[in-house]
Order: sequence, then C-alpha cells, then structure tokens
Amino acid sequence: MNLKYKPWCIALFLLLCSAGHLRAQDVAVRSGFFKDSVRVGDETGYYLTARYPSKLNILFPDSAFNFAPFEYDHKKYFPTETKDGKSYDSVVYYLSTFEIDRIQTLSLPVFQLNPRDCVTYTSASDTILFTSLVPDLPDTLSIQNLPLKVSIAHQDVPKAFNYVVLLIVLGVLLVLSIIGWFVFGKRILKHYRLKRLQQAHQKFLEAYTPQVDALRATFSAPTTERALSQWKKYMEQLEARPFTKLTSREIARLENNEALGKTLHAVDGAIYGHDTAVVDSLETLKTIAGQRFSKKLEEVKHG
Repeated sequence: MNLKYKPWCIALFLLLCSAGHLRAQDVAVRSGFFKDSVRVGDETGYYLTARYPSKLNILFPDSAFNFAPFEYDHKKYFPTETKDGKSYDSVVYYLSTFEIDRIQTLSLPVFQLNPRDCVTYTSASDTILFTSLVPDLPDTLSIQNLPLKVSIAHQDVPKAFNYVVLLIVLGVLLVLSIIGWFVFGKRILKHYRLKRLQQAHQKFLEAYTPQVDALRATFSAPTTERALSQWKKYMEQLEARPFTKLTSREIARLENNEALGKTLHAVDGAIYGHDTAVVDSLETLKTIAGQRFSKKLEEVKHG
C-alpha cells in the first residue's frame, strides 16, 4: 500500500512534536531519599521538587497516591517560590516500609492540569537500602556453629495471677456467707442485742450508784437531780419511751404504776423541797431499772 503525504502535513506534524518536546522540557522534576538506608517500620523522608513556568497548573501526589513498596505517613509542603516567570514547588513525604527486599526504589510524578487533559512528569528513580534487624545466616551453617548466646543464670519469671481461681474462691465464700447468715444470723443478732443491753445496764450502774452513795453521805439537790436524770435516760433507752420528756405524774400514768408515781414524787420533793430522805427512793428506782433490764433480757433470749 503506497501512502503519499502532502509536504505541509509533514511540516505540521514535526512542528507539533517539537512544541510538545519543548513544553516537556519546561518542567523539571527531581526526587530522592534523604537517607541511604532504612529499617523495617522506620520513617524516612523523600523529597519531590518541580520547577516550571508559573503559568502552568502543577499538582503533587497526595495521601491517596500509591507509594508502593512504601507506606505513606504524612507530608510537609513548602510555599511556592516564583521568580522571573518560573515557579518552584517542593514537598517532603514521610514514608515507611515493611518489605524486606534488600534494594527498594521509588519515583514520583507531578501532574500538569490542562483544560482537556493531564500531562504527567515522572522523576528519576532513587534507591534506598533495607537494613535487616536479624543477621542473615546461610542455610548450610551447622547447628554447632550457630551464633547462640548461652546463659545459665537464673531468671525469675513473674507468675500470672489466676483470676479464675480468685473468682471461684470469692463465689464460694459468698455462698458460705449466705448459708451461714441463714443458719446463724438470728443467733448472732440475738447475741449482739444481749451484749448491748448488758453494756448499757453496766454503764448506767457505774454512773448512778456513785450519785446515790454521795447522797447517802451528804444530801445535795443538784446531785439528786442528776441521779433522776440518769435514771430517766436509761429507762428511755431500755423501754423506748420518752421518759426524759415526761413529768413524774405523766410517767406514773404511762406505766400505770402508782408505786412508781409515789417514788418519783418523793424524789421531786427532795429536789424542790430539800427533803433529805431521798436515798431509799433512789434505791427503789435502781431496783425498778434492774427488774426492767432482767425482763428485757428474757424477751431477747426467747424472742
């Protein structure tokens, strides 16, 4: 097949190719690693620069670009510098590798955006060496010649805490506590109440008896009043009735006890009328308190 071209077509084609070649030479792209070696997982810097006519729209790769065999971490842009119609852009990409190839290479492009298309300018490849953390050993090395480190020193290994056993023990203790409470709980409460009653009565006697003994030696209206007050407080605690807030007549009516009313009236007469014959009445109140205490003990024991 014989094709003939007109001279002006050939000239136009050569002109377009020459213009495209000149346009490509207007954009200069350079890139490379800052270090000559890298270890697995370590971060290394990789620079990418472009010098181009300021009228062009040039874009650099972003985080979505495939940097294989490296993995992108972050980047740092530097401001565009423009002088005499030429612009200079630069960026540093911080990359890491998890490949174990001894020699690893990378080249990155920049992109020129045009109204209808996009032109790519790729930098020359740069190489970085992978440094292994584990020394290479030949496959034919005998086990006797392996570089093993021998140590016979005793090494304390911390024992792991067994939480399962702890939970089982706590569960057993909880079950035993519940069973013990149902079996012995009432008895424990009864013992506690009896102990409190005995302690309260002993405390009352230790405070009340010296007051009566003092009145037996020398009469004193204030001492008599203190003794009566101590008796009322103890009876109020023992019987759970408001003895301290009631008069002698009201206490007698509340207790429905005429003899108690006469005893309290005699004590009041000693306080306000200075009747010195009050010791027998106070001893009677002490006896009444002891009788109520014994009755309460029996109620708790058989309750």
